[in-house]
Amino acid sequence: MTDYWEARAGLILNLRQLGITDPEILRAFETVPHEKFVPEDFGEYAYRESSLPLECGQSITAPGLLAQLLVPLAPQGTNKVLEVGTGSGYSAALLSRMARRVFSIEKYRVLASSAQTRWQAQGYTNIIGLNEDGLPGLEQQAPFERILLTGSVGEVPEDLVEQLADGGIAVMAVGSPSERQAILRIERADDSFIETETGTVRLPPLSPGRARGL
Repeated sequence: MTDYWEARAGLILNLRQLGITDPEILRAFETVPHEKFVPEDFGEYAYRESSLPLECGQSITAPGLLAQLLVPLAPQGTNKVLEVGTGSGYSAALLSRMARRVFSIEKYRVLASSAQTRWQAQGYTNIIGLNEDGLPGLEQQAPFERILLTGSVGEVPEDLVEQLADGGIAVMAVGSPSERQAILRIERADDSFIETETGTVRLPPLSPGRARGL
């Protein structure tokens, strides 16, 4: 039987070795049980640095890769965060430990529903899940202090970053799905956007389209 507490401690050690030292980010990874956000048959692999399969042909991002997105996002102490690509619901749960409210959008109905069930079972009450295409953003709730894309895009979705508040930050992987993508940190300063590349990552694409009932 897997000792999840020991496995989680190993994850924190691995994150520290990757240079991640922010106490709030580490605390989020320490307190959110990843094993509750993976398919039951894969629970023993929850803390390994590998992607895991998910319904609808999607996959769960390895914790270390997810941390590479959260560090430049800096969601600590923010009021309103938008996540595009709910997946298993794990990243939204992490964000909810650092932000006051998280809006998470998933176009696959099965994934959106499963994530909602997991959040409720674990007592995460500050996450609002929606089943729709997330790339256009969520204009009725804008502006957002932070926006996170959990999959890659071929180019920066301008309509989405326009929903950033002044001083807000968006983080996304931009590039071809067949290659490593650049992690872009985009900060809004008045009507200007400052782009900074913080590293590279390999993430599956966030394909645009209508919400799907799969």
